[in-house]
Amino acid sequence: MVSELEKVVDFAQRLGGEFADVRFERRKVKQISVVNGAVRNFTSSMRSGVAVRVKFKGAWGLASTNVSTSDSLKDAAKRAFKLAKTSSAYSRGKIGIPEIKPIKKSLKTKIKINPEDIDTEEKMKFIFAIDKAQKETDSRIVSRTSNYAEVSQIFELANSLGCELSWDEIRTSFSAFSVALESGRRELGADFKSGTVGYELVKETDPNDFAGNAAKEAVEMLSAVKPPSGPMKVIVDPDIAGLLAHEVMGHASEADEVIRRRSFLSEAVGKKVGSSLVTLVDDGTIAKADGTIPYDSEGTPSSRTIIIENGIYKGFMHSLETAAALNAKPTGNGRAQDYNRRVWVRMTNTFFEPRDWKLEEMISDTKNGLLALKAISGMEDPVGGGFQARALKGYTIQNGEKKELVRSFTLTGKAIGILKTVDAVSKDFRLLSGSCGKGEEDIVRVGTGGPYMRANIIVGGG
Repeated sequence: MVSELEKVVDFAQRLGGEFADVRFERRKVKQISVVNGAVRNFTSSMRSGVAVRVKFKGAWGLASTNVSTSDSLKDAAKRAFKLAKTSSAYSRGKIGIPEIKPIKKSLKTKIKINPEDIDTEEKMKFIFAIDKAQKETDSRIVSRTSNYAEVSQIFELANSLGCELSWDEIRTSFSAFSVALESGRRELGADFKSGTVGYELVKETDPNDFAGNAAKEAVEMLSAVKPPSGPMKVIVDPDIAGLLAHEVMGHASEADEVIRRRSFLSEAVGKKVGSSLVTLVDDGTIAKADGTIPYDSEGTPSSRTIIIENGIYKGFMHSLETAAALNAKPTGNGRAQDYNRRVWVRMTNTFFEPRDWKLEEMISDTKNGLLALKAISGMEDPVGGGFQARALKGYTIQNGEKKELVRSFTLTGKAIGILKTVDAVSKDFRLLSGSCGKGEEDIVRVGTGGPYMRANIIVGGG
């Protein structure tokens, strides 16, 4: 297929394109959902298509087709070139492409068990085992949802810089959500596993332990008390630390936001934005993480990008376009949801790096405060730099000891203000899985997380 894509690239250049890339994608998805002992959703789908992108006089044109014949691909190239030519008359800025070394490579994901090789009946048994384990944990569990998903993607890409690439991405995931009820009060417990791994993720998991954890958490939350409120010392877990890394610092470090002056970090390079304990990284090369990609949607190899180092802001994540605009090196963060969508600067796995504290030491070193656990939601604010998150639960800390379990609460503050007060970071580290939209659209898989971190944060009562 790559040879056919190269022909389209040549054709786009003959039309007058200054740069062209052509990307083939095939995506296969299988999903199973069981709700309270009954199958709610069981779907299998496959979708494929080709994206043709052409640059002319500093403007992009993008066209796509789900028919891979020579004529349809040439037609897409014509449409892309026409769009670029029309847009160039109205384009404010002129798009450049950096000089890069062409890559010719084919890569295969390293997995132990391909999910497609496992019989559907076995997958159904696993999901029903998760459902049963939740039900049998406690009579107060009144609702339970169990999910399984596998996604297999194949990519091929050629561009006018000489790149010829093919690679695949395989992700497997499953989850359990339990709701407990007592005296009119409902509480939630959940657990989730996902990554760029095969069916071995299922084989390595005991469904009773996995689902039991979600159900026990829901029941435990029935006895949680009202949380404290006001400014205080808060130890956030890797989940909430990842939310701060991703929603505020991460989105504001996407270079297309910087160029559009939609980032509060536009002028931050070289400045202090956190304590010396704070190092923030985006790394798409981490084995098995959900945001790991061999190449981005432009064919740039995934890489490790240091955004903050020991409290000093270092720089941004880039696509080809933003790298050229800011005279920087592409970082492998040009990502598109699929062949019908444009390329944006997007995160991969974004996290704070661990240090050398133990969690127990952080708690014992805190006179009064709060241990915040499990993010439910967070607010994206790359323009204002505000942090707002909701935690599922937490524990009060009194005189260096973990005390009462508290129910859901909010955490707020300015991101830089919070990071500058970070005075303890754990050696415990965890990456979690998720999906991310640019605004509310263009969803891609990402990883977020980090260590436990202690800082001054405003807590809002539940």
